[in-house]
Amino acid sequence: MFGSKTAGYFLGSVVISVCSLTFSLYNISVGADYVGNSGCKCHMGKGCFEGEEYKERLHSNTWEKRLKGSPDAENPDCLKCHATAYGEKIAEVGKKYLPNVQCEACHGAGSEYKKVKENYEGKGKDAFKEILKKDPFTARKVQYDTGLIVAGINGPATVKEQCMKCHWETKDDKNRCPKTDKVMDFKDFFKKDDHRDEDEIDVALKKLSPEDKKKWAAILPKDELLNSPLKPKKKE
Repeated sequence: MFGSKTAGYFLGSVVISVCSLTFSLYNISVGADYVGNSGCKCHMGKGCFEGEEYKERLHSNTWEKRLKGSPDAENPDCLKCHATAYGEKIAEVGKKYLPNVQCEACHGAGSEYKKVKENYEGKGKDAFKEILKKDPFTARKVQYDTGLIVAGINGPATVKEQCMKCHWETKDDKNRCPKTDKVMDFKDFFKKDDHRDEDEIDVALKKLSPEDKKKWAAILPKDELLNSPLKPKKKE
């Protein structure tokens, strides 16, 4: 549910227009590189709810649709919202940015997170899956310690706050991109682009005692939106 983000977290099909907005991220893991969606094999794999939801939204191809072939294709002001990691450290040598709003645009640089998932404590590719089953909250803390960012938990205070880095709700918003008059209805937008999925953490959350909630407060949702019902999955 909270580990996707995959897929950029909660930013969806509403147009992210050619903007001059600043999209600063909380890069918790010092020295982490941006690896791109190819590094998010679990969430971007076929059949994964988060990844499938992401692929249906404009974020997954907003650079191609809005900037590619245009005079703004390399415009720094536009790349801040239509691309990922502009001006940041990218694992692939020579890359100035990653096209489109990829998972790391909302979830932070993923190189250290990727290492943990692939070889937790040097015990192989299945080690993290085991700790996730046996001790899901420790597993989640490990993920956050490597740089995983989730709005409403350890990043922006709310999901909406993160979305508003590159979106606006009124035509007279001071941050509105001058090249479009489209606005975002956040409530409607979140319903469409809610890519949370129930995982071990969500199941364990329902069983937490008051004492455990205090213990794990740093990694529990602060934004009540994250406690709302999950979006129904499509029938196969």
